[in-house]
Amino acid sequence: MNAKVGEPYGVLFGTDYTYLDPDNPKASERIVDASGDYVITATSDNAIGNVNPNWTAGITNTFTYKGLSLSALIDIQDGGSIFSLDQAYGRATGLYEETDFINDLGNPVRNSLADGGGYIFEGVQADGTPNTVRRDAEQWGGFGYVGGVSNKAHVYDAGYIKLREVALNYTLPSSLLSNIFIRTASVGIYGSNLAILKKHLPHADPESGLSSGNLQGYSIGSLPSVREIGFNVKLTF
Repeated sequence: MNAKVGEPYGVLFGTDYTYLDPDNPKASERIVDASGDYVITATSDNAIGNVNPNWTAGITNTFTYKGLSLSALIDIQDGGSIFSLDQAYGRATGLYEETDFINDLGNPVRNSLADGGGYIFEGVQADGTPNTVRRDAEQWGGFGYVGGVSNKAHVYDAGYIKLREVALNYTLPSSLLSNIFIRTASVGIYGSNLAILKKHLPHADPESGLSSGNLQGYSIGSLPSVREIGFNVKLTF
């Protein structure tokens, strides 16, 4: 991510595919070469994403019944981009399930070409005819960053919907406290970062970026978010 003249701060730059119609890029019109590999840009300063979300929102509700109180907080982010180096490496080495599937011939993609394996990149030849060249999935790196797979292949929508927090509290009836020095008393349990209800980044939390500053929108070695569960006791004297 760089602060480039003429671009908003937050744009991600990297290599991109080349397209039959550069002004209207479509996945189906990515250009491949004679080997069936994508033809990527020679430059790495192409705008391929933007870390800034379209909007963020929080929705909270509290339900009460007599002394019980139940509250929940849902966080939402729409849009924004994140580059995943984990995906680039993981797919290159065959670690992720996305590299092990049944191909268009009905065979395991990891079979040899002679045994009906392999895959065909979606795209076209330079003359606009559909790509029909089958690549060997046994070749290292084809799904990751070899075979003309550009940086843009591993840029994902960073949007999410999360169940951020749930809290359940119970306030003791005042009649139980009338003869002691405590005016009010309540007990409760709470949990935070409880669930990711929706996301687009595979196998990682979209908030698990590497750092802040110019390293926003860059995910590597992502660890699961910490889920916290606790309890509290509140007394008023």
